[in-house]
Amino acid sequence: MVRSRAKVEKIRASLFNSSDLIGLSSLEGEEELMELTNEEILTVSSVNQSLFDTQGSSALEDYFLDKSIKGDKLVPGARDVLTDIFKSCVHSEQMLSLTPAKPVKVSDIYLSKEQINSQTPGNLLHTFFTNVRPPKKVLEDQLTQILRKYGTPKPNKNKYNKAGKEQHQGKVVSTKRPITKPLTKEKSVLNSVRTALSEKKTVLKPKSPEKSRPDEKDVEKSPAKKTEAPEEKYLTLEGFHKFAVDRAKQDIRSVWRAILACGYDLHFERCTCIDTRHAQKACRKWSLEMDVALVQYINRLCRHLAITPARLHPHEVYLDPSDAADPRVACLLSVPVESLRLRFALLQSLNNTLESFFLPLVELRQTHTYQNSIAALLCEAKGLIFYDTKVTVMNRVLNATVQRTADHAAPEITLDPLEIVGGEIRSSENTYYCQAARQLSCVPSSQLCVKLASGGDPTYAFNIRFTGEEVHGTSGSFRHFLWQVCKELQSSALSLLLPCPSAAANRNKGKYILTPCPISYAEEQLLHFFGQLLGIAIRADVPLPLDLLGSFWKGLVGQPLDPEQDLQEADVLTYNYVKKFENVTDESELEALCAEISSQHHSGESPDSPSRPCCSFTYFTMAGEEVELCQGGHGLIVGWENKDVYARAVRSLRLRELENVECMTAVRAGLGSIIPLQLLTMLSPLEIELRTCGLPYINLEFLKAHTMYQVGLMETDQHIEFFWTALEMFTQEELCKFIKFACNQERIPFTCPCKDGGPDTAHVPPYPMKIAPPDGAAGQPDSRYIRVETCMFMVKLPQYTSLDVMLEKLRYAIHYREDPLSG
Repeated sequence: MVRSRAKVEKIRASLFNSSDLIGLSSLEGEEELMELTNEEILTVSSVNQSLFDTQGSSALEDYFLDKSIKGDKLVPGARDVLTDIFKSCVHSEQMLSLTPAKPVKVSDIYLSKEQINSQTPGNLLHTFFTNVRPPKKVLEDQLTQILRKYGTPKPNKNKYNKAGKEQHQGKVVSTKRPITKPLTKEKSVLNSVRTALSEKKTVLKPKSPEKSRPDEKDVEKSPAKKTEAPEEKYLTLEGFHKFAVDRAKQDIRSVWRAILACGYDLHFERCTCIDTRHAQKACRKWSLEMDVALVQYINRLCRHLAITPARLHPHEVYLDPSDAADPRVACLLSVPVESLRLRFALLQSLNNTLESFFLPLVELRQTHTYQNSIAALLCEAKGLIFYDTKVTVMNRVLNATVQRTADHAAPEITLDPLEIVGGEIRSSENTYYCQAARQLSCVPSSQLCVKLASGGDPTYAFNIRFTGEEVHGTSGSFRHFLWQVCKELQSSALSLLLPCPSAAANRNKGKYILTPCPISYAEEQLLHFFGQLLGIAIRADVPLPLDLLGSFWKGLVGQPLDPEQDLQEADVLTYNYVKKFENVTDESELEALCAEISSQHHSGESPDSPSRPCCSFTYFTMAGEEVELCQGGHGLIVGWENKDVYARAVRSLRLRELENVECMTAVRAGLGSIIPLQLLTMLSPLEIELRTCGLPYINLEFLKAHTMYQVGLMETDQHIEFFWTALEMFTQEELCKFIKFACNQERIPFTCPCKDGGPDTAHVPPYPMKIAPPDGAAGQPDSRYIRVETCMFMVKLPQYTSLDVMLEKLRYAIHYREDPLSG
């Protein structure tokens, strides 16, 4: 089944990130929702039961009706599901029977009230009527009314009673039984009737001469009137379908609530296992690799939908064709959807227990020291824990380790913008990074340990004051400072980071690693400050625009490097060089390889054969310096006997440079002075990167869903539509510049209170973005410029008359008005 994930995400984000989960006011109108096809509507808007309240979106009700009925008939999908629910009543009884039962035709099923109301495992009909019934109404009373209106009496032919056995009326005789047995039984019945009648005559005759009593007695003796008196009705499939159609016209939400309770999703797919034995059998096929892949998939899905896994319903978990191209979920493609959802429900329950009870009690000390501790086991199983679960526990620990209280003034540093005028830094000492490092070196690290940023005016580790400039507020200048120091770190002004060597082969361009070389005391202090900035950014919830290679984050969390993958990612040229020596098959091929290498690197000749080119046990470091791979490496020639040793030595050199233990120790020491390093036990390299640097792209739909319009502005205003259309035409680079222009940071944190259903007022800047009219009313709108208040993430947008003017003014703002410090 093909579904549009992008449209699903758009509607899903709008439904769950708005303060009113029912209303669709954050969309572009209800018409947009109805323009989508049924299969493109979000799968589980139903995860929140408030969507099924009596008062809700009319567009959502129209969608439910369109999925269920056409006129007075059920759509094929709904009809099939309701038929399965109806048949489950008989099937559940047959499952309890010790003797095998014959297959039952749907047209032969007549269900009594006792059958429907039976709480037999697998009786989905009971579940359906329990959830479809109106509030404060007894189920038994409702069933009585339903059977009275939609039920039918049994016809005078073979049907199935509630035990699933055949009933015979009149003179119909079963061919499976001998003829003598019914005759014998009939005689005994007649004798008992004669005896009863004779006893009644002797009692009733002297007692009352009235004619009414014999009349009543005659009525009792009449077999025809005896069956008509109770006139018990039974529910057939046709009557059940009629009830579903009538109920859908009255209250479509209750019908869908009942269908979902029976284990189906909005696409009429089975999403739960009715039989527990089938569920247990399906769970045995799951491996740790599959669980980790499912957790990673759920993390990405929740990131796109802007919710936590705790708010994700199992109905929402499915793999569409676009996911099939992702190698990370390759092991899940053959898993049935009901098994996939059942496993997610298990992991969801596990994470809820870990978050609320288990993790707060675990001592997350260094696992390499205490290898038999719970923390060590937790480190091995950290792939089973959702990212949001880890972040929740991490945030609790960070707020519990606050050392600077509210009565202590924040440290303040003064920066001189004139030192970096023109964008070219003449000396590393003039950078914002070095200016801040010098001034904060005298500040105890405890003064930088503040609570997590929250509210409209969050608390930061220190305040920024720019020489010669008056800045109102602290948020905008603080975020601008972090953006500037990241820009300096990834430039030639500082030598702490080195461009990834694979960039020479057009791979991982723009990625950086720690410069692998011996460091001085001053460089060690700068690396220590770099680690502190990482911790400060985590507490401030300001994503740093740093593009560091995965090997850096592995070293930060203490995870060993992969000799193959990490070397290929960092230095693909050296990786290919090593592979050439490892794959040599004979001496002639080795000689040709050495000739090729010597011609490229101007290596020497073999002392034994002056005309024969050779390679010695030397190689170039990432800094470009040729070093010996072993003692006396310059004089040791690579031959057929030691070629594998040489290849391993080259690989080891690169891995040591990537690990860069000396520099990484200084960075971890700085990070540990701001946040407890024990928290890194739970995090993977990708997760600590997300927590520190956020996502390197701007999700425009997510930003749009987190935008407020002030002073009478509405999303349907023409210039607001021009604004969003213009942003949709921007590249990712231009969108990052716009975010930088509007709130002084290039990246937006994807964590926000709305993921847990919190109010928008609790958002940390830059959430939500605010669009307001310009100050004053003088001048023509097209001649005015866009202004912002970076502390509040407020864009003051004139009412431009055309899309071209909007594009021109926006591009002027992001390219020529860089680094505004208005707030």
